[in-house]
Amino acid sequence: MSNRAPSPSRFASLGPWLAVLGLVAVACSDTPEGARDASGEDASSVDASAADAASDAASPDAGLACPPANVIDNRAAAELAVVEDSGSAMGIFDPSFVYPTGATAGAMAYSSVPTQETIRTRVAVSSDGGATWTYVAELNQPEAATLPSSDATECPGGSCAGRLISEVSSLVYDADDPDPARRWKLFAHRYLVGPGVALHYRIGTIALQTAARVEGPWTPPQKLIGWTSPAPYSSTGVTTNASTLPGLADCLALTEPGALWLPGSLHLAVGCIYLEGATPRIRIELLRSTDHAATWTAAGTLLRPADAACLRPGASINAAELIAADGALYVAATPSDAAGYHGCLVFPIADLAAARVVRGADGVATPRRVIATAPTRFAGACAYAAGAGGYAMSIGFLGDNRPFRLFRTGLSAP
Repeated sequence: MSNRAPSPSRFASLGPWLAVLGLVAVACSDTPEGARDASGEDASSVDASAADAASDAASPDAGLACPPANVIDNRAAAELAVVEDSGSAMGIFDPSFVYPTGATAGAMAYSSVPTQETIRTRVAVSSDGGATWTYVAELNQPEAATLPSSDATECPGGSCAGRLISEVSSLVYDADDPDPARRWKLFAHRYLVGPGVALHYRIGTIALQTAARVEGPWTPPQKLIGWTSPAPYSSTGVTTNASTLPGLADCLALTEPGALWLPGSLHLAVGCIYLEGATPRIRIELLRSTDHAATWTAAGTLLRPADAACLRPGASINAAELIAADGALYVAATPSDAAGYHGCLVFPIADLAAARVVRGADGVATPRRVIATAPTRFAGACAYAAGAGGYAMSIGFLGDNRPFRLFRTGLSAP
């Protein structure tokens, strides 16, 4: 999940669609509206208020039938730490797990945040069901770049300079790839960050890295899926240009990849930033590969902004996590808007091939699980690992020197 906001004065042309990502400056000192002091409120009242908010979203007037929220007290929940991770001064975020039920060990990719301009992806391993994690490898680093763009507002003078960074990664083990050196795969949004944390999300691609073993060595990030934009970087040298796929022509950029391996296929859920009239929105599209990420096709729209209503009516929906558990398939996703990320919703998938979640006759998708947090904070996205205790959630602590943190929820699928 992306976790910072650009300065509106720097990106007037990009501000509207960046804001809808919910990219608040988690490291800033301002507390968002609705946030409360964790030291001064009774836990039961905090839990009740969060549950009431979820209940309000499920009122008959809203036409929804939302399940009760599972509320995670972020003052008491078990924080997920990584032993021997050095240099992550601002914390760690955006976990992605490969840890099946019954496995003797598992792996976790995550974003290491030394500063907001130097984010990189690391991997840790666990052999105790996710109770402890130990750092084993750094998969990518920031890369200096000056990239041309025809958007004179975003890139005065015809180019933008900064560093290419990888974040919001998704780790997967492609067990039937005939090339053993490519069975471990990491998908990430790799994009340009300029001086002063100027975030150029469109000047990027979904990048791929591969390895034979999770501890590496890993290949450098390679462009995989791009899109047409004012910057040639986002569409040149890619395996697939998403702008040419059915149903994705309106996507200004793709972000927050979530990968799932099934025998004979890889599935990648991505956030599509688009305009609904003049209003920027995010929906979740599903892509599929049957040749181990060599080529990709569009399967369809998996979730729409209206599907966020059980937690945040009117929000967009982003940060998908595809889950296979107990013989069933689910997608977890996070409502997002200019105020931030707002917990996680877990929807059962009716037909993965058709990118279809379970919906009622009225077309409304009802989540099987609602995960909220209290006190109110930037909450989400969620990742899942059956072998590591279930769901983990990224939670942002505004105003703290270490704002980026991961927590175990203790919740299993769905």
